[in-house]
Amino acid sequence: MSKQIRTAVVGLNMGLSHAYAYYESEQADLRWVVDLDEARAKSVAEELGCKYATDWTTIMHDVDAISLCTPHHLHAPQALQAIAQGKHVLIEKPLANTEEECLQVIQAAEENNVTLMVAYVLRYLPALVRLKEVLDSGRYGKPINANCWVEGRLQPSPGSWFSRRDQLGGGVLFSHGCHYVDLLLWFFGEPERVVSLGTRLGTEWMEGEGTAHATILFESGTLGHVGCSWGFRHAAPPALFQIHTTEGLITVPRDYRTIEVITDKGKEILYEEAPSANTSKARTAIYEIEHFLSCIAEDRLPQTNGRDALRSHRAIWAAYAVADN
Repeated sequence: MSKQIRTAVVGLNMGLSHAYAYYESEQADLRWVVDLDEARAKSVAEELGCKYATDWTTIMHDVDAISLCTPHHLHAPQALQAIAQGKHVLIEKPLANTEEECLQVIQAAEENNVTLMVAYVLRYLPALVRLKEVLDSGRYGKPINANCWVEGRLQPSPGSWFSRRDQLGGGVLFSHGCHYVDLLLWFFGEPERVVSLGTRLGTEWMEGEGTAHATILFESGTLGHVGCSWGFRHAAPPALFQIHTTEGLITVPRDYRTIEVITDKGKEILYEEAPSANTSKARTAIYEIEHFLSCIAEDRLPQTNGRDALRSHRAIWAAYAVADN
């Protein structure tokens, strides 16, 4: 095996699964975990057999690649600092809160010849990779309409960065819904028109919307819809995705473990994950981490590279612009 890539994770909330994934990957040598909560960093470091710090800038001499899992408004300045030191960077979504910042990070990575990837974790899940293959095959005709439901409740935290629109980058659509807007663009191509409506009802502690409905008309004629919320006390969505095509209905449940299709011939299971699959502490992050590390080792562009990730950000910004007018 080639030399392991020295890695670190900054931010052990969203980043905890990154740390477990680096620990489990044969491609990685997890050197550091970093968090402002020293007790938390120390505990994770002891569990994973690595070092810990509270200041990420002090460890850069000892790593090749870094996961930045920090508040959104810190993504761009931290990424630019890491890239300037020649480090490969995996950034938790979003890439940054403005288009100008996104382009600065993308350009810096290209100029410094380092790998830049955005952690759109769902893109790498086996079920959704299979769904993309099924849609591209045309086996069940052309997609007409795709519905996506993302329901949940975020513990109110007034005054936190999550509550502030400038630091979060918007509301729930930008912060969490971006995963699913990204998937719709991946599945169906270029958007022709994007509209969105949002409300703070039930999430008044947020400056941005806590519940949003976004609709995308694609150039292909496919219509996509994402309904997402951080304000629902009881989540009971009918599925993660329901995709109606000219020949049937394709359904993916919330647990991502199966794909079903209903046609005139009846119901068919297109994909079914083994019960023993994906039981590690790394959870779903292992797939994106392995991709990131492979792209570094093979000097190739990640699927969710900076320019690709910017597409979903632009779609959401376009939807916000319509809603604000």
